[in-house]
Amino acid sequence: MKYLSLFVCLFVACLSCKKTEEKVEESVIEEVQTLKERYLVGTYTDSLSQGINLVSFTPANQELKLDQVIDSLQNPSFVISNKEKTIVVTVGEIQGEKGGLLTSFFYSKKDDSFIKVSTVNTLGNDPCTLAFSPNEKAILVGNYSGGNLSVFPINEKGEILDTPQLIQHEGSSVTKERQEKAHVHCVVFHPKDSTVFVTDLGKDTVDIIPYTEENDSFKLLSENTISVKVPAGSGPRHILFSINGKTAYVVFELTNEVGVFDYKGNSLVLKEVLGLTDSKNRLGSAAELKLSKDNKFLYVSVRGEDNQIVVFKLNSKATIEKIQTIKTGLKPRNFTLSKEEDFILVANQESNTIVVYKRDKRTGLLTKTSSEIIINKPVYFYQF
Repeated sequence: MKYLSLFVCLFVACLSCKKTEEKVEESVIEEVQTLKERYLVGTYTDSLSQGINLVSFTPANQELKLDQVIDSLQNPSFVISNKEKTIVVTVGEIQGEKGGLLTSFFYSKKDDSFIKVSTVNTLGNDPCTLAFSPNEKAILVGNYSGGNLSVFPINEKGEILDTPQLIQHEGSSVTKERQEKAHVHCVVFHPKDSTVFVTDLGKDTVDIIPYTEENDSFKLLSENTISVKVPAGSGPRHILFSINGKTAYVVFELTNEVGVFDYKGNSLVLKEVLGLTDSKNRLGSAAELKLSKDNKFLYVSVRGEDNQIVVFKLNSKATIEKIQTIKTGLKPRNFTLSKEEDFILVANQESNTIVVYKRDKRTGLLTKTSSEIIINKPVYFYQF
């Protein structure tokens, strides 16, 4: 009887452990199924009730949901935050006597609210791109119509100090409709070197600017700028780098192409240029580009007559091969890969939608899902 009782106790204990394991497994599955990602969505606005949209995405069921709107903003088309997600900064892509607008917010995680901190003028019309300096003591603003780059100090509370450094671009290129003067379009920090890269659609250049961060300050060394010419009339729009920083990819807006560059010793050397469409429309269509974390696939959006995402496979020698073209809504601007890169969310400016595409991480190929949400003129994503 003694051994029988012991056996019964062990059997009951095993059953209890099994039930506990099942409950833990069910809890994990439930947590995964409800896990949400959040994105700040920059937009163009038609009323004061519109602005930056905070959107949640649940990968398990591809559900998109609008959580809240930071309203009363004019064309907050580009929005970023610091690493801690406590300070949010957005442009106001407008024109004025002192240029466009730059506005900062403090984000309270406790009550999920955004508190406005400061607004300054950018000293250039139509600001369209932003970047925090690596030490997050400065904000860099690219002003498209102003053709200049402005740099503002920002403190730990998110207050933008109205003492900017201004770097004015001069020049033009061959496409008179779009390249009559300088048009700064993108500002990116190199992942390894102490350099800033600035694409100028108007003068067909990518400028490489060394920078220093000393005593918690930030200073651009504009006198040492290296200006790299790209193919005439191409209109460089956005630039990104491979993880190791040795390869740069530049989307050429005006010719609907993407260029692949080697980067070494403060120099960009063009290796190849690939077309994005078969269309004869070659005046202002290509928009955004993104690289997968495994450095195997490149994605590029094209607007206008050709509303689509183009998928490239990266080969062993950093050359690229087109493997898919998939249709989107009207005027796809920015898009983003989900956190685990199982999905791509596409912002369609003229369709007023965000649409979800399933992504095969092995092949890189996309499949459209039925998941979408209506947002007024969405043009930018920032994972929040």
